[in-house]
Amino acid sequence: MALAFQLNIDDHQVKLYGTIVIGLTIIITFLSSGLGKYNPKIARTNLRHAKPWKQYSERRPTCTTESEWAAQGEIEFFKELFFKLQNLEEFPETIPTARKTFLLLLSQALKDQVEAPSTSSILSIKHFDEKELAHALQNHQDEVTRQYHEYIGRRRSGGPRELFLNKQVAGDRLREAAPLKLVDGAWLGHFNKITMPFLLRPIMKRTWQVFTEELGNGNREQHHVKIFEDLLRVFEPDLPSPTTKIILHPRYRLGNLKYWRAAAAQLLVSLFPHEFVPEILGFNMHFEMLQLDTMQAAKELPEVQLNPYYFLLHVSIDNNHSGHSAMAMASVVDYIQHLAETEGQVAAEMGWKRVQAGYVLSEWLSQKGNQATNILPQLNSDSIVRLESKVLAIFGSKTQAAHRLHCGSRVKIGGRLLTDWLNPEAFRAEEWQQEFIRYFRTCKPWIIPGDSQKSKLVQELKWGGKMYGSFTKNEVETLELWIDSLTNNQYPFYYSFIGPITHSKCHKHNEPGANKRAKLVRAVGDENDSIACLLPKGPLVKCTGGPTANLKLSSLLPLWFTQCCLFESFVYAPGRTTDTIGCAMIRFLRAQSGFDTDHLIVPGIDALYAGDDKGIVELGLEITRRASLPVPQDLHSLLSRWPSEFATTMLKLASSPIRNFGLLLGMSMAFLELQDMVSEFSNPSLLCPKSRMRLGSLARKQYQCLQVCLQEIPAGDHRHVDFNHGYGVAKAEINKCFRPTE
Repeated sequence: MALAFQLNIDDHQVKLYGTIVIGLTIIITFLSSGLGKYNPKIARTNLRHAKPWKQYSERRPTCTTESEWAAQGEIEFFKELFFKLQNLEEFPETIPTARKTFLLLLSQALKDQVEAPSTSSILSIKHFDEKELAHALQNHQDEVTRQYHEYIGRRRSGGPRELFLNKQVAGDRLREAAPLKLVDGAWLGHFNKITMPFLLRPIMKRTWQVFTEELGNGNREQHHVKIFEDLLRVFEPDLPSPTTKIILHPRYRLGNLKYWRAAAAQLLVSLFPHEFVPEILGFNMHFEMLQLDTMQAAKELPEVQLNPYYFLLHVSIDNNHSGHSAMAMASVVDYIQHLAETEGQVAAEMGWKRVQAGYVLSEWLSQKGNQATNILPQLNSDSIVRLESKVLAIFGSKTQAAHRLHCGSRVKIGGRLLTDWLNPEAFRAEEWQQEFIRYFRTCKPWIIPGDSQKSKLVQELKWGGKMYGSFTKNEVETLELWIDSLTNNQYPFYYSFIGPITHSKCHKHNEPGANKRAKLVRAVGDENDSIACLLPKGPLVKCTGGPTANLKLSSLLPLWFTQCCLFESFVYAPGRTTDTIGCAMIRFLRAQSGFDTDHLIVPGIDALYAGDDKGIVELGLEITRRASLPVPQDLHSLLSRWPSEFATTMLKLASSPIRNFGLLLGMSMAFLELQDMVSEFSNPSLLCPKSRMRLGSLARKQYQCLQVCLQEIPAGDHRHVDFNHGYGVAKAEINKCFRPTE
């Protein structure tokens, strides 16, 4: 009461005439309560924030040891990352931290597994062998089912429940696991990008199918996150969306370090699909395996009057015969075979080690408890990152002057001659620079980590050295600071595990502007400016093209392939896809990719052998081949051949699908009319009759999904205006692909 009265005085400026006695009483009460450092401003803030939670009171955990403090700090870090990774439009600056976090988690997982007395069974397969892999996965299945058989035996003998002693304990355990379950499928959320290599398209589609099945294939009642939300709402009726910040509030008592870390990791895994394809496939292969606690939960939840269907679903749908586990292994096998056929056995072995790395990360996350890692100190070493950037800038500025000067040198860094590393043309590529610095910082005796004065590089740059005078005083000092900042524990163990990365022709960062993703997002970050600067205003040109028009493929093909980008980023956060619009978007993207959208039963591994699964990309490639044009490797090579400003604009707008939803919806509707128009073309040099029928069917399915989205937008919502504008400008651009016949 003393605090409340003090606040009342501060807030309302009550005059103290005649209240000195009351004031003294308050002061005495205040001092006697041991709150001499009370700050009214802080109290007002806390009370205001606490108002919605007046029926709930929970103290923050008291940390008494250094390890507890570290664990609590890590929890807060991963909770914040959990929120930002599901809202990348608003937090594009998170991406560099996300990449570093992913590498550190990979490194920690590999280091722990390699140094453990009994390492992961997957690591025992030194060289990829399909039979050995199948045997290892079957051994895991056999061990899990053996443990479950023993568990059932204990239960039949009168043993107690081992996960959920009662309903209250079940609620506590479900709350703990909630962060992970509320992003179910997120490890594949960014995988199906139109900017990925077309040669990988079959593998990507089959893997992405797992993702959409986690999201119920667009059927709301089958959506895994919604099913778990319904289960959790027995204990928390007002549970907010997992994409909102409010879900992080202590009142919901969700998660602990293990589950917040695992949930954030799931959101990280597919965030860089152009760079980490094998790691994504390996993670997927482990995560889809049968787990003992899933089977136990499916049995025990009904015994405490709770719905077990979320866990039953994962026992059945993840089976290793026709379910997700079988599909995940098939994707890995196909990927390694693809590398062997296109790039050789060395690339395939490297790919296998990277698959193992992803598998081990998933395995480690499931086994790692609430112990803190050393990740935060390593993430906070921003000065090292800045120094490394300066070092690369120094070497980059020297390449032109040093070109061919080292051609007589036998010095090798990571197996490559110094003169090759410093090739001016090659050094412009960011990937080349990152590979150079990774090997350079461990290249003894040139670099002695932590000791610049013993490093031969620094010695050669000083008086008496062969390179004296080639670097300025400031440049030498920067190199010294960088070398002194290096310690062994700052090298990601991941790189030493997988060895030198060979950047294959199929895995280059070919996404237009991929290295400037954050800038692209910022470019359309302001809603009022983005539309004005990216899309034309004024009267729109009426599209006059038709089935009899003269088609310009050089204008059509860039738009045809790029249209697939418009909503690909809408569904990466599973929690955003549980409503009507989200489910319609899943069905829309499935139809666009050539998947069936009509049946409620999941196709499973049957989809791998479907006779006709052509989507928009595959039909575009057919158009290219039938026109005797060079088949592009990816969207980047296609846009290099046929530049399209509007295609680039579409990619930019698509990077903010929530903010630009109305615009993208209108553009998509215009492209559906284009698809329908092309499906009616009778020219056999464009599409065969079967493909034309296929395209018409896909267009109708996509149209139904967009209609659902439009109906869900309330009348008067600005997205209707955006829809009309997006439709108009896309229609006008499509018109340029046709020359009307005279």
